[in-house]
Amino acid sequence: MKQRNLLLVVDDNPVNIKLVRSILEKEGYGTLSAMDGPSAIAAVKTEKPDLVLMDIFMGKMSGLEACRAIKREKDLRDVPVIFVTGNTDDAVLQKAFESGGTDYVRKPINRAELLARIKSVLTQKKLVERLVEQEKLRGVLEMAGAVCHEMNQPLQAVTWATELLLKEVAPEGCLYPAALDIIRNIEKIGEITRKLQGITRYETMTYIGDTRIIDIERASGIG
Repeated sequence: MKQRNLLLVVDDNPVNIKLVRSILEKEGYGTLSAMDGPSAIAAVKTEKPDLVLMDIFMGKMSGLEACRAIKREKDLRDVPVIFVTGNTDDAVLQKAFESGGTDYVRKPINRAELLARIKSVLTQKKLVERLVEQEKLRGVLEMAGAVCHEMNQPLQAVTWATELLLKEVAPEGCLYPAALDIIRNIEKIGEITRKLQGITRYETMTYIGDTRIIDIERASGIG
C-alpha cells in the first residue's frame, strides 16, 4: 500500500486549521496540526512530516522564527515549509524565503492553489531525494570497486600459499586443519567482494549506537 504523505498544518486560528486539514484529507494526505511555533517545532522533531504549511503571523512565535529554528536542525532542514499568509508584500515574502521557506500560499486559501503548491513542492522534494540517493550509490559503487580491486591480488596470493602449504603438510598434522580454515575464510571474503560488486541500491543498517553502515545483503540482492 502506498504510504500517504504527512503534512503539518500550523496556524493560531483553529478555524483555519480545520479548513486546511479538511481540504488535505479529502485529497488523501495525512495531517497533523499545531497552533504555535514551539508546538510546530516539536511536532516536526517527533513526527518528521513530509511538508509543513505554516502561518507567518502568529502570536507566541512567528512562522518565520519557527521556520528558522527547524532549518537549524540538521535532521530537519530538508523538510519543506510552505508559508500561508494574507500579506504578500515583497518585503514579507523576502523574509519568508530568507528564513528557509520553499514556497507560499495566499490567504484566504484557494483550494486549487493550495493543492498545486503542495504537489509541486513534494515533487521537487522527491526529485532531490532521488538525486541524493544516486550520489550516495555512486560513491558506494566506487568504493566497492576499489575495495574489490585492492583485495583481489593479496587474496590470490594467500590462496596460492595456503594451497602450497596443504601439499607439504600431512593431513593428520596440526597445520592441515588450520590451512583448510584459511581456505574457507578466503572463500567467505570472496563472497563478500562479489556482493560488493553486485550492489545496485543504497541501503544502510544500524551498526553500533546510531552508526549506519552499508547493508551489503540488501544493497546487493545477492543471497
